Amino acid sequence: METQEIAAAARHFAAMARIVGPDPKAMKMRRHAFHLHQSGSTTLSASALLLPRGALAEPPPLLDRICAAHGHAGDVALTAASLVEPFLVAEQRGNPGDEFQPRLVPEARLDVLVEHEELGNTPDGNSGPPRWLSARLLAMVDVPTAADSVLSLLKHDDSFIGRPSWDVGWSLSTINQKQVENYVRSSLNSNRNNASVESMDPLMLAKSATRIAILGISTVNANVIGDQTARRINVSVMQHRGDPLLLVGSPFGLLSPFHFFNSISVGAVANCLPPCSVRHSLLMADIHCLPGMEGAPVFDKNSGLVGLLMNPLRQNGSSIEVQLVITWEAICTGWNNKEREEIGRDPSKLPSEKAEGKTMELRLPDKYGRFVSSKVSKTNQYSISPSSIREAISAVVLVTVGDSSWASGIVLNKRGLVLTNAHLLEPWRFGRSSPLGAQTSFAGEYLNARENKSLQPQQCKFSNEDAFKHEISLFNLGFKREKRISVRLDHAERHVWCNASVVFISKGPLDVALLQMEKVPIELNTIRPEFVCPTAGSSVYVVGHGLFGPRSGLCSSLSCGVVSKVVQVPSTQLSHPSSTVDADDMDIPVMLQTTAAVHPGASGGILVNPHGLMVGIVTSNAKHGGGSTIPHLNFSIPCKSLETIFKYSEIGEPAILEQLDKPNEVLSSVWALAPSSSPFIDNPPEKAKEEKVLEFSKFLSDKQATLKSSTDLKELFKNKIPSKI
Repeated sequence: METQEIAAAARHFAAMARIVGPDPKAMKMRRHAFHLHQSGSTTLSASALLLPRGALAEPPPLLDRICAAHGHAGDVALTAASLVEPFLVAEQRGNPGDEFQPRLVPEARLDVLVEHEELGNTPDGNSGPPRWLSARLLAMVDVPTAADSVLSLLKHDDSFIGRPSWDVGWSLSTINQKQVENYVRSSLNSNRNNASVESMDPLMLAKSATRIAILGISTVNANVIGDQTARRINVSVMQHRGDPLLLVGSPFGLLSPFHFFNSISVGAVANCLPPCSVRHSLLMADIHCLPGMEGAPVFDKNSGLVGLLMNPLRQNGSSIEVQLVITWEAICTGWNNKEREEIGRDPSKLPSEKAEGKTMELRLPDKYGRFVSSKVSKTNQYSISPSSIREAISAVVLVTVGDSSWASGIVLNKRGLVLTNAHLLEPWRFGRSSPLGAQTSFAGEYLNARENKSLQPQQCKFSNEDAFKHEISLFNLGFKREKRISVRLDHAERHVWCNASVVFISKGPLDVALLQMEKVPIELNTIRPEFVCPTAGSSVYVVGHGLFGPRSGLCSSLSCGVVSKVVQVPSTQLSHPSSTVDADDMDIPVMLQTTAAVHPGASGGILVNPHGLMVGIVTSNAKHGGGSTIPHLNFSIPCKSLETIFKYSEIGEPAILEQLDKPNEVLSSVWALAPSSSPFIDNPPEKAKEEKVLEFSKFLSDKQATLKSSTDLKELFKNKIPSKI
């Protein structure tokens, strides 16, 4: 289906929920990125999934039971529980034990905004503006499997200072939260038992983040008679990294629904949790979202319901946000396991076992052992991700150096040769103490002897032959051999760890290095290069281990974007032009700039085209003056500049790599993001900048590194390579 068709179908099941309640002290907006406060009351809003009667072929039994327990015969809307939690009565705030009988404070009011088309057309046949419908809170239900997945992300890197490095919520919400916390501390009359500052316990935070509020509304379209004429919503069966996603949400909706109601955003599945599982409870989504979109329904390329967007995972101390989607499968599975007695109704008044058995008769196990609707399975028997993309993803590995850092790598051949970045092995060359900045301890926390042993070769068959032997040369003499290098491959449903050694670290301007796995698994997927450089505007994917290191257990993540710029230089300016360059081909691509999100840890990952061919290796980000990276402004080395590497991977002749060690002023200036003194630039740089570039190039040519101290080296590179991850 085309994007426009998916959006048109999805809008029938998208809505916006709003709550208005008393807030004389203006404290209800805590952990909310935006609000409207006036005359002693606060208004909050969120997106919602609208479920008219008969929309689902097989609704979760718990949903029917909740409606029956409350005597509700109308439609329902699902949204993020964070919308209504601030307005719960004091005894239920922070204590969701009575999830099926939630009570709002007096004078709190809930409304749901729906498309007018769902209400039926006006007498003249035209659809009118959206309309508010009164709503009531029926239940607040947890999704246990999704909460477990969030908890694994919150706790995978417990920091040294006693608090997690990750939190849940929009980055803009921290401003409101700090204001509220300051107010609480200064107020002598605040009730500490019901303080507005939520517990930072990771378990409570994970549960709160994945809790869903079920709202009851009147029948949206009264003209529908029975289930036969109701619009049906298909359910997506399974998701893979790279699958396209479409979201319908209302960012900042309460500020102006006219402008923001049911806005469309598109993206792709970045990762799936739990890792190495065919049953996913949580998706990491590479999709542009804004505050107010939490609770929004997410759809696949066939307009099948994937799940609900939740509040994002936010890295403390930065503006980095990871969008998370609770899968509909997790919602159904978790809700189907709920005990009836929790609802507090006489079992005789609830749906009978016979009725439930009738529902199960319509459910058939798929090839993964899960039960899906027989009707839904017929409309969703497709594979969204091309096999070529999946093959490229499987060629990306996790590389750890010692117990201090990690990055990504690319498998080049069946002998276990891995391409990565030189700054992973020699960060000092790029003015850094570590390639991951503050995130330098996670690999060491994870790779203790017991954990490493449990992930080692017993789960994978290795070749009986010895690993490919590389000649010892000056290429790898500069690396400190006491640091252990490990490579993790992600095979289907398991991780395989292998030790590796350094083969080559480029001393030239290209940030590349080669590693050799000491034991080579038989099941080894390799990358296929594309030496024809993509043009500006071409779609690309970035695959790497950004943000989350080895302890998370996550496989590589995917992000999508376009090539925004191809930096080219005349072939005469290169000291090692490609052997395939024609005489008339004067422009050689040396840098690719893309809009795909790149985060620390993705260094050494692949830039791949929609056909699954590698077009570059991810190298660096641009940075703000304050030091924070700009995820959507990043740089990669095109495969055209790496032909020497691929030639070496085929024939294994070390002399080939000597070309990469040659200094080149033009390439040095390009990768230092400095003006070039080359004659093909119309506006030559000032003399001082020329001297800096020459100094940088001269240093790269000095393999013996005659600088006296690391302090001198840091000073030299302080302003030379601000782009390195």
